[in-house]
Amino acid sequence: MNGTPTENARTVPPLLTQTWVTATTDPDPLVALGATRALGALLSTWEAKLASEAMASGATWEAIGSSVGVSRQAAWERFHHDVDEFRRQVKSAARTLKERQRQEWKEFRDDVKHRALGDRRPHR
Repeated sequence: MNGTPTENARTVPPLLTQTWVTATTDPDPLVALGATRALGALLSTWEAKLASEAMASGATWEAIGSSVGVSRQAAWERFHHDVDEFRRQVKSAARTLKERQRQEWKEFRDDVKHRALGDRRPHR
């Protein structure tokens, strides 16, 4: 989980960046207020993404809860759906990769077998 900032840099969604800029720079306080409200919702999504990353790197619910100032039970309640979805996506990607590797290995084996049998044929 530790590393240099550029090593672990995350891509901030443009909508999040633009909402922050609007909330902090728009001269109309009502527009800035609306952007601030939207920013809260966007940050909640960002927080769930980070919780998923933390779980994937081995963090416990207790550590996640401590990071956001809640109990482990509250952290689980708040983030477990997002974490489960992230795990499903990772498992699906792993299955796809494993199947592709299996298929490529089979093709390689068949190619080697075909070449070996082809080389045994009498030359004319």
